[in-house]
Amino acid sequence: MRHNVLIVDDEQLIRQGLWARIEYLGIDVDEIFEEDNGLMALGIQEEHPIDLVITDIRMPDMDGLELIQKMQEKNNQIKFIVLSGYAEFSYAETAIRLGVKAYLLKPVSNDDLKDAFDKAYKEMEQTASIRQEVQMKKRMDREKHVYQQEKALNALFSSRETSVITREQLCVICGCDENMWGTEQVFYLAVLHINKESFEHQRFRPVDHELVRFTIRNIFEEIDAQCEKLLVNSLSDGRQLYGIFTLNDKKKLRMEVERIFLRMRSVLEKKMGIYLTVGVSRCCSQVQGKEAAEARQALKQQIIYGKANIYFYEDIRILDEQEFPVSQLHLLEQYMEHNEIFKVKNLVQEIFSEELVKKYGSAYLRIMWIRILNILLHHYDRRGRNAAEIEKLLQSYNLPDQIQSIQEIRQKIVEMVMECVSTESVTDANARSKIQMAVGYIQEHFGENLTVNDLAEHYGMSPNYFSSMFKKEMSRSAVNYITELRINQARELLYHSELSVVDISKKVGYEDSQYFFRVFKKYLGMTPLQYREESRK
Repeated sequence: MRHNVLIVDDEQLIRQGLWARIEYLGIDVDEIFEEDNGLMALGIQEEHPIDLVITDIRMPDMDGLELIQKMQEKNNQIKFIVLSGYAEFSYAETAIRLGVKAYLLKPVSNDDLKDAFDKAYKEMEQTASIRQEVQMKKRMDREKHVYQQEKALNALFSSRETSVITREQLCVICGCDENMWGTEQVFYLAVLHINKESFEHQRFRPVDHELVRFTIRNIFEEIDAQCEKLLVNSLSDGRQLYGIFTLNDKKKLRMEVERIFLRMRSVLEKKMGIYLTVGVSRCCSQVQGKEAAEARQALKQQIIYGKANIYFYEDIRILDEQEFPVSQLHLLEQYMEHNEIFKVKNLVQEIFSEELVKKYGSAYLRIMWIRILNILLHHYDRRGRNAAEIEKLLQSYNLPDQIQSIQEIRQKIVEMVMECVSTESVTDANARSKIQMAVGYIQEHFGENLTVNDLAEHYGMSPNYFSSMFKKEMSRSAVNYITELRINQARELLYHSELSVVDISKKVGYEDSQYFFRVFKKYLGMTPLQYREESRK
């Protein structure tokens, strides 16, 4: 194990001599630093990780013992060797109290110096070994706890509807202290379903579902929330995860669940190309098996109302009504896509009509606002808007609780839509020029490992917006365009050269010749060798 060593002595000859002797004795060091006083040595500690310090006692500005104290305040793992020309007991006593590993009198013999290094290095290795064992135990305990939570939550989702889960069992699942929960504690159960679109691009394949779930859990854990939350893998369905949320306020808990979903969507779709649909049970103070069934029932609403959304079981009554404006929501998305502001205004007026709001109450306002916010987020993602704009949009998730009238929410939504589409013409013009540059780049580099995500990042666009604009400009997807170029080049090489199919596949960008074989046959209806024979007749 190699270590960084710092030599501190006000005499340059001693510093140089120690450096030379360390090299002569073959002591294993990574890097050696040197300074002539304590203040400068503290500066070295700020800039570099230091493992061992060799210091003189008497130096100007700050003596060696004071230096040891100050360095230990910042890092108590550093080992110290003291060199001194003074055999005074008070110095040695203080050095021992500070944990100095060796107190050596000048001039120091090579054997004494080597023994001091060996002793310090041995202790460092023992400390590192103990720390590693402690960290390993903590990791194993954490993994065991996560497994117990995963097992418990899966058992809840597979239990009979009449089964009742005690507060003690819920504490085990959530990893909480029961004494922290009041009598008004309420819960939501949720099923998160990974939509198949998540596996229809080059980043993830269907076999990567464990990697996708790992990514989702990481993003979920990083989101700060006012409620306690837990997300685990479903053990019965590789494309699902189970969640539980709890707080002592029903209204605030629903808002938190909605906010968490919107936050996850803004990250997962934009940066990872992962699409989720979420079903949530009714809010309950006592969790039973039926709540898990309710979450699944809520998830089924995606069949009627579309994917990439969040559905609450308690909203099903409103969603099932014939007058619920499903078609209007689809039209809103289309009008935004074509920048038809006048039609957007009329549609918002229709969606938030006094008749519908009076019929369904405040719950209707919340449902529709989250749906529209979801549409706005999707539009922002496709248009490659920056993180600050998306963050501003996410901060408005609690808008229904801030407004005073229906007219106010209509006005606010129209303003947000106008702000969303106001710069589209400029953005699209810039994007079109970037797409043309991307086309030129693809034509020169299609034989390399090109992905849509890499191309989008290279030209400063989101993957969704890049794909949308590419298809708009080229009348085909970027993936299909790259494939066409590769297949056409492969045809040329099959006709004009004697290269093997394996060599040709690598030359046009396919490391896996079997995959190249399948793609070629799919495009031309024959194998590469069959094409070579047919084209040369």
